[in-house]
Amino acid sequence: MKQETDSSRDADVRGRGWHIRVPATAANLGPGFDCFGLALQRYLSATARRTGAPGGWDLTVHGEGADTLPLDKSNLVYRAFLLGAARGAGATCGAAIAVPGVAVDMTNEIPLARGQGSSAAAIVIGLALGHLLTRGEVDRSALIALAAAMEGHPDNVASAVMGGLVLTRDAGGSIHARPIPTRNGVIFVSAVPAFQLATHASRAVLPRQVSLDDAVFNLRAAAWMAAAWAAGDWEAVAEAMEDRLHQPYRAALIPGFHDVCAAAREAGALAVCLSGSGPTIMALTVTRADEVGQAMEAAWRRFGVASRAEIAPVDTEGLRITPFADADDASR
Repeated sequence: MKQETDSSRDADVRGRGWHIRVPATAANLGPGFDCFGLALQRYLSATARRTGAPGGWDLTVHGEGADTLPLDKSNLVYRAFLLGAARGAGATCGAAIAVPGVAVDMTNEIPLARGQGSSAAAIVIGLALGHLLTRGEVDRSALIALAAAMEGHPDNVASAVMGGLVLTRDAGGSIHARPIPTRNGVIFVSAVPAFQLATHASRAVLPRQVSLDDAVFNLRAAAWMAAAWAAGDWEAVAEAMEDRLHQPYRAALIPGFHDVCAAAREAGALAVCLSGSGPTIMALTVTRADEVGQAMEAAWRRFGVASRAEIAPVDTEGLRITPFADADDASR
């Protein structure tokens, strides 16, 4: 896996425990189907510490999913932790290893099954914890490659690890990730509906083949958008955020999709798109974020859909790890 950054390895972060934070992400982002991923300032956070019982697992969850997520070893964070620990210890694929005991206190701000990267965030936290407990450090390039293999989509996991807008590609099984610089001024408003939409159901409606015209349309738009984003030209970004590869097909699964998009634009949004596979709809704006969010909520109410609009600036930090050495530090 090749990561186009100056440094791919964190400094030594040995300690008795760690605070780990991973941002929400929005994949696809207009024309960037399966290649753009954007990190947002909404987080899955965990305080993890070693325990005395080898193989022990103690998980508590607060916030989104607190009443529905499993707390036992079927939890996605634990499954990722096992993989991260095995690879961190140098074990071959499928080999069993003895893992240390760990207690994790997790707070989740990322809506589940709403196209905001909740699964990717859980996988990144679990893999990072496995690396930390077995090798005392995190190699971010290796983590992205592992997370992409486990999650299935490198755009979400790469942006969760690296922050900002990230362009990914799969070159013969090797994942390449390149960040696109993010300038100040852009704001996204995420309108999150009360209903869920599973990624596999949303992907099932996509055609296996597309026309040459649609493919060229998206290629041009994605290239234009990447250049405009790096320049901080948000109006030019908005010009290129239309899509023909996935949104027209997924819109049929989302009641009121076109009306919500139109309401956002009328309220001042520069562009509107699906977040990941949906059903969350995101509006790009530089002003009037509150008005845009209210308009999106009102449009959805006309279809009998409850929703909440959340203002989400871009997260440019990505995965953040802070070690602590004693119990007092763990509560901070």
